[in-house]
Amino acid sequence: MSQSDAPLFGLMDLVRAAFSLPLLSLFLAAVVVAVILIFASRPQLGVRRGQGGAAEVIRSVQARHRRERVVLAITGVLVVLAFAVENVLRGYVLELGELLPWWRFATALFVAALGLGVVAAIEVRGAKPSEVPVVSGARRTWTSFGPRVGLIGGVVALVAIVATSIAAGLAAYADSRGDSAWLEIPIPNEETVDPLRLHFYGWTYGVPVLICAALLAAAAWGVLHANAARPYIRPETVAAERDARRAVARDAVRIATAAMLLGLAGAWRLIAGAGTASGLVVEGKNDGAPYEVIWRHAELAAVAGWAAPVLEVLAFSLLLLVAVRLRAPKVPVGAESDTADVEAVR
Repeated sequence: MSQSDAPLFGLMDLVRAAFSLPLLSLFLAAVVVAVILIFASRPQLGVRRGQGGAAEVIRSVQARHRRERVVLAITGVLVVLAFAVENVLRGYVLELGELLPWWRFATALFVAALGLGVVAAIEVRGAKPSEVPVVSGARRTWTSFGPRVGLIGGVVALVAIVATSIAAGLAAYADSRGDSAWLEIPIPNEETVDPLRLHFYGWTYGVPVLICAALLAAAAWGVLHANAARPYIRPETVAAERDARRAVARDAVRIATAAMLLGLAGAWRLIAGAGTASGLVVEGKNDGAPYEVIWRHAELAAVAGWAAPVLEVLAFSLLLLVAVRLRAPKVPVGAESDTADVEAVR
């Protein structure tokens, strides 16, 4: 290695070490969201105003959906806090000894599922008959108000975390205590040498994640279904209610997707650790030289390790975007009673 290459490798090691900290991903996500909010607050040409009808109609619809909006925002905050607190306590405070933190990757999913369950209950209990019958031409389903790209992304995240948990669980090794949280890498051409055992994302972690992922998927479906099924208030509120229901569905999908991405990123980080092992030293054998040890999926694990921080930044950004919606959206000044969209130029 030339002297000119040394700073490059030092920089790469520094970057790798920095991105090994999930809380750095939270900081980067906060920066990303701040930039998004700055650009979103700038005056734009062709801003849609008067969407949803008259100002009083919009306010009444916002009041009806206020509890769902507040609980969704609080859920986004709680998922971030739960992840950060668990990460700090487990890594720097608690002495777990031989106890494996089986809840490590399932915490965010469980908190998100609990929050979305509360939102679904609010929607079911708050559903009231229409004040004036509203005739709707299309049948509403749980996908009616959900963002198409968001729903696809949520399904992809769900499939990825389920596939990762099952594949890693099948590859894991269970110790004498029954903890399936280890990976055995045999030493090539050395049957007398015990295989290298590494901490791994096995069934000990995967089963809680699969259970919480199922609960989260059911809770998200419950929110989307109840959000679409409840009747409209009056014909003149339909446009405003559609906007409010789209916002609820969007935030619910963001929370569910973000929680699954956090669990997936954590799993990929642990799996990536197995790909870094390259040698094993056994006292009194091989003249003190290390045995060469390479996991057959090391390249794939390395890719997962680099992708994990990206997933975390995306997940935290989605949660923070939901959290900043705690306050009610502003009603456009001069909103018209006509439910048609009016284009206004600033």
